Amino acid sequence: MRGNFIFHIKRMDVLNLVWLLHLMALPASLGEKQRFDERGEATPPGMIKCVLGWCLPKGYQKLEQPNPDKVSIVNVNLEILDILGVNDKEFSITLSMYFSVQWEENRIQSNNTVEPDFWSPVSLEFLQDLWVPNIFVYDLKSFTTLNVLKRLAGVWIINGKDVNYNQFCSITFLCPMRFERYPLDEHICKFRVGSTNLDINFMKFSEAEILYDANKRNTILDYLIDVVPLDQKDRILNYGGMNFSITGFEMRLSRHVLKYLYIYYLPSGLFVVVSWVGFLIPPEVVPGRMAMLITLFLVLINIFNIVTTNSPNVEGMTAIAAWMLVCIFFVFGALGGYAYLLWKKKKSCLKRKRTRKQTEEEGKLRQLRKEDYRSKVDDVFLVVFPIMFLVFNLIYWPMCLSSGRTQV
Repeated sequence: MRGNFIFHIKRMDVLNLVWLLHLMALPASLGEKQRFDERGEATPPGMIKCVLGWCLPKGYQKLEQPNPDKVSIVNVNLEILDILGVNDKEFSITLSMYFSVQWEENRIQSNNTVEPDFWSPVSLEFLQDLWVPNIFVYDLKSFTTLNVLKRLAGVWIINGKDVNYNQFCSITFLCPMRFERYPLDEHICKFRVGSTNLDINFMKFSEAEILYDANKRNTILDYLIDVVPLDQKDRILNYGGMNFSITGFEMRLSRHVLKYLYIYYLPSGLFVVVSWVGFLIPPEVVPGRMAMLITLFLVLINIFNIVTTNSPNVEGMTAIAAWMLVCIFFVFGALGGYAYLLWKKKKSCLKRKRTRKQTEEEGKLRQLRKEDYRSKVDDVFLVVFPIMFLVFNLIYWPMCLSSGRTQV
């Protein structure tokens, strides 16, 4: 009985040994959990991830550059669809664009037939397992991705070795513009893309391909905008003793001046000219001349308040504010000149009461001399004021129009 029991145990040990050897003889891939790609196909042996036939081999390190011994070349394509706004108050510009980044990834393996210049789309999730460039946008305020059912973005494999990522987005970046010459101001705003921490010895950005059609813009802006690539001198940024590669574009902004001319400049200038009509009105007509000058003065004050409310923030004074102040001073000068004539008339009346009685002829002669004096003063004002206003315009307009763009 005991011998049969020992024989039964030995027989079980032999069966277990045979089963263990059988398991060891099986392929390792069958002992692991089976992986499938998007089409339900199994991941080939030696690969860690496959999407539509494009696979990443075992040992792939997403934290390492594709070619550690070479400089990684990154291409950035920027297709500007619309310029949504230029915010003078917040010193920012908002764009809607396709933001596309392309780089070489020669570690991708595939048995697919690779056709020249063929873009093979893959799942967006495939990007999570790839090395991607650490893109940095300078002076960025917000980068908003848009969604419909999913995020509006895509990934393509080009020529079997290049990865292209394209994202539809809304970007707002800062442009520290200066408005001392508002509304005759011009600006150059730079949209710059570079690497977060890899200098030019590790990552280099090629010149960005810029696509922008101003005729397809849906918005009405206060500026005429021209978009050009960055100058070569702006393609290198020295920071912390290292040189970083930069790409992007310049936006050259020129404000539309016409509406400011007929809304502010022309009316205020005409009010100044109208104030000179007061020099033709006899000083004795006090209500008419005084009412006209005070009305013009108050209207200019009201326009000045509107200008200062609508003007962007500046450290000093804008060009249009300087214009309005000068116009106010000219009308105030005409009002002050008339006040001088009234003061002289009042002084003459007080003096006449204190002196002896005059004959009728002496009184008329004295009155004629006073009227002649007041008429000569008005004639002098009628010549001096237009000359001074003309000199001001000859200085103001060349100074404002000949200024260059504010570069930032």
